[in-house]
Amino acid sequence: MTRDFKVKNYYLAEIDRTEGPEYYSSPERWSWDIYIAADHNKELHGKALAPGKGIEVPWTPLIEADALQEMMEKCEAQMRVF
Repeated sequence: MTRDFKVKNYYLAEIDRTEGPEYYSSPERWSWDIYIAADHNKELHGKALAPGKGIEVPWTPLIEADALQEMMEKCEAQMRVF
């Protein structure tokens, strides 16, 4: 079965990396391309790319009321890994 998702929203988000002592006084800012898509049942999925870093958050189901905030939290989690 194929499900079609259409991108509803695109955001360019700048998120400061503040984890770790080296970032406390001078945070590193990452740019993220965030996509929010929905299918015909209005189920939301999100994907994000950090083009300058080569990092990607793959398409993932979104369950929170604020889809953008949920995606930004996923981006921040990826930033902590790298």
